[in-house]
Amino acid sequence: MSEIERYLDSKLGEDVDRRGFLKLSASAAGLAALAACGGGTVTPGPSGPTGAEFKLGIVLPYSNVYAELGSSITNGIQLYLNKVGNQAGNRKITVFKEDEKVSTDDAVAATKKLVEQTSVDMIAGYVLSPNAVANRDYLTSNKVPTIIANAGANVISRAKKSDFIYRTSFSNWQPTHPMGSYVQDKLGLKNVLLVYANYPAGAETAQSFRETYTGKFAAADVAPPLGYTGDWAVWVSKITAANPDGIYVFLSGTDSVGFLNKANELGALKNIKVTGSGFFVEQDVLGSVGDRAPVGAVSGLHWALTLDTKENKDFVAAYRKAYNKPPDVFAMDGYDTGRVLVDALNAVKGDTKDPTKFLAAIGAVSFKSPRGDFKFDAATHNVINPVYIRELVKDPQLGYTNKVVATVAGVADPGK
Repeated sequence: MSEIERYLDSKLGEDVDRRGFLKLSASAAGLAALAACGGGTVTPGPSGPTGAEFKLGIVLPYSNVYAELGSSITNGIQLYLNKVGNQAGNRKITVFKEDEKVSTDDAVAATKKLVEQTSVDMIAGYVLSPNAVANRDYLTSNKVPTIIANAGANVISRAKKSDFIYRTSFSNWQPTHPMGSYVQDKLGLKNVLLVYANYPAGAETAQSFRETYTGKFAAADVAPPLGYTGDWAVWVSKITAANPDGIYVFLSGTDSVGFLNKANELGALKNIKVTGSGFFVEQDVLGSVGDRAPVGAVSGLHWALTLDTKENKDFVAAYRKAYNKPPDVFAMDGYDTGRVLVDALNAVKGDTKDPTKFLAAIGAVSFKSPRGDFKFDAATHNVINPVYIRELVKDPQLGYTNKVVATVAGVADPGK
């Protein structure tokens, strides 16, 4: 009996689930290729990891409205992997990327390609909430360890919590929940208008604000479609007509840029206090709008470029050196995603054959992050975040950026 036949004979006697069968097929093909070359064993080099390659599949948008976010998260993940020599637990970590784009069909196809064709050991990524939710059942049924690096869909930490999915970023509820009372009690705004992209993350953010803001709303919500490419004057004019004391905004990426450019052109925000979820005025947006940035805007987020801690300063310096620009919150989430993977792989000494043990190692990871203390909530698999309340300023050295004015520690998604 040949070496390949003995291998297949031993494996076919085991119980193998669908994902195991996919890996088995790939392993058999690898053995066949090796035999065709006349080799029977792989001799490791004089240095470096000697364990099996660990394949990390990344599903993030590299085109359309959130392309910049996908790039930042990828940069953050790679920055941390580079820091540890792209290895952990005596295994080389190899990254495989697929474009999430925007639609759930594209995101599902990208995920299946990585799992079924590339036979990745883990999936990380997802920017859009609907795409994370759409892939949840597939990833769970195929027992694929997964780290969500951005998508904030509340349901992932609640009714659709999965044993195979952890989130290193936030739930949509988290960054905004402390902001309703702050906008009312500290800023004194009595008449607010909600402005958000009309998709699940926008709706969940608006609902979170309503839970803690008890003042009046100036008019019906202003909710442009996600990835709007028309004339933003249509939406900006609704704000002018409502004449609110302030607005609370959840927009991101090119939506934020389009809105701020048009609002500046029309002078629509001159007498209105601008507040919102921090994504609206995050570094990626500020780098695009320049002097059209709404100085004085108050926002809530789980990180700020200006955080005065060693961990954050080291991260910012390393990111600038690697990519010649400042990081944003998405890069930071990616950086922490990379560390979670590395720490968990080291904890199990590279042995991921039992996904339950590997996932338990992921859940136990804790460290000092650029955002502050990092740890997961065992009840939700969602990271417990500080929320920093920030004011947009023009710093002499940093340019337009957000200065922390208050901190709400230990904000955990309620899980229901």
